[in-house]
Amino acid sequence: MAMTPLVDPDEYFTRVDAGSLPRAIGLVLVYWVGSLAVGLLWRATAEINVEPVTLLYLLQTLEATLLYWVVPTILLYGLGYALGARLEPADTLALAAWGLVPMLAGEAISNLLLYALSALEIDPTVVSLEPEVLVFVPLTLLACGWAAYIWRGGLRYGFGLERSTATSTALLTAGICAGLLLLPVALM
Repeated sequence: MAMTPLVDPDEYFTRVDAGSLPRAIGLVLVYWVGSLAVGLLWRATAEINVEPVTLLYLLQTLEATLLYWVVPTILLYGLGYALGARLEPADTLALAAWGLVPMLAGEAISNLLLYALSALEIDPTVVSLEPEVLVFVPLTLLACGWAAYIWRGGLRYGFGLERSTATSTALLTAGICAGLLLLPVALM
């Protein structure tokens, strides 16, 4: 039996406890703490001037975490409901929370790569794109694709949607989430 849906969501979401709300809240807290850790790492090691950690910073990262959890929940629930899935709000919150794991992995890996690039003092004029764009965009798209894979398994096996319907619903949700994540890069 699959312990998490990260590798085998089809099997995981056939479990009775797949929609555990306490587990979902735990995943959200892990994402928030992980995001804080990435930010604190930059603040502790960066040679550039960054703002100090304040209560406002903590609340902003919590707000972003909740946004990245609630938006997919609303999309998955709304689209799934419109398509006839057997949805419960708590189960949808749990399904959406599993999508935060790939997002955190993508955030951590992209920040590690950016840190390595800055530590190696690579000349930025060698590449026509900003290093943030070169690293962050592909990893964000990969993370959103992984989240879509997880959500598709949940929609199909946990909520009873047909494969093509579950796939298109998960991809649409992941596309909107990718847009949210990449909007700050587009505005740079």
